[in-house]
Amino acid sequence: MGKRCKYSLVFKSQFNFKGFKIAGISHDDERLLVELERSGRPLLCPRCGRRVKRVEDEYVRVVRDLDLGCLRCYVQFPQYKIFCRCGHRGHEKLEFVREYSRCTKRLEKHVSVLCKHMSIKEAAQVVGLDWKTVKSIDKNTMRESLVPLDSSNPRVIGVDEIAYEKGHKYLTVVRDVEKGCVLWTGIGRKEVTLDLFFAILGYEKSMNVKAVVMDMWDPYIASVRKNTRAEIVFDKFHIAKKAGECIDSIRRREFRGAGKAERKHWKDKRFLILSREKNLSSDKRETLQELLELNQPLYKAYLLKEQLLDILDARHQNHAMLRLQTWKENVESSGLEEFQALVRTLDRYMYGVTALFKHHITNAGSEGFNTKINIIKRRSYGLQDLEYFMLKILTVCRKPSS
Repeated sequence: MGKRCKYSLVFKSQFNFKGFKIAGISHDDERLLVELERSGRPLLCPRCGRRVKRVEDEYVRVVRDLDLGCLRCYVQFPQYKIFCRCGHRGHEKLEFVREYSRCTKRLEKHVSVLCKHMSIKEAAQVVGLDWKTVKSIDKNTMRESLVPLDSSNPRVIGVDEIAYEKGHKYLTVVRDVEKGCVLWTGIGRKEVTLDLFFAILGYEKSMNVKAVVMDMWDPYIASVRKNTRAEIVFDKFHIAKKAGECIDSIRRREFRGAGKAERKHWKDKRFLILSREKNLSSDKRETLQELLELNQPLYKAYLLKEQLLDILDARHQNHAMLRLQTWKENVESSGLEEFQALVRTLDRYMYGVTALFKHHITNAGSEGFNTKINIIKRRSYGLQDLEYFMLKILTVCRKPSS
């Protein structure tokens, strides 16, 4: 326990705003009002920072401050309108409150911290402010705290898209793969969208990018080739997803043509078929084996899927490419059109597949970010304000996970 002190000293320390001193305190059952008066501090111009002697007007201002116990706390103080030699005409500069804000800076900081852990609506209920005010505070705080993109110098980036609304509405998200943070978000997933990222990053830094990991999306590919000298690496998890889509398509086709008894065996077994065998328990492996023995096309498809995923995990480029060639021959002899179509896709984008075995980088980190982004969606009080949503992504995902 610290030393006992007078209540006046406590208030003086808590409301020690530069240029002001406490003139009076009043309260009722719900509110506490702290009245301030000037303490002789010179007036400063918010534009040039020089002292100002010319005062054009004075008015009384009241703003919300951090609560004191169960009391909503307000601060009342005089503020001047000034005219400076630099040409500025407006309010004087005060360190504890922003111009036109109805809250002190320390309350705004508290609100912003709350918004990191709860929805806008919940934060508004905690501090007793309108949700629109809370959102505006959080938005301004995030804008001011963001590090400009042109101060970054990434060597390996990951490019991905996320759906922010139904109807094929996407955001492009660019990550620094080495540092594990989001660098930038842009509206859409067109070539010009990614062009804008490189334009903001700058020519020299764009040319310093060594590798870009992405999906097989032609607009992104075109932008990377146009703006960088980087190697394009296709994400192995994107390739694995395509293999999963192949086997799922075969499963649905075979299920439609199966008899009643066979359908009964297959019902609710999609997860098993899409899972890797090495990740299954012994009981589930037996169930999977029984299921595959009932259908030859599905058995072939599962083997091809497992072979491809094993190849994608290979550490040596030459060995991986030899195994991939053998796998393609197996696909050709299998007669499965879905996997043959996948081979044609891989042949078309083989440069990025080859680079995968050289660089061994993926967009795996984006999955963790996508989880965070989904949480942001639920907390963002709707997505009517796309700028707010994008600022949230940059703020929450800009730092590596500890």
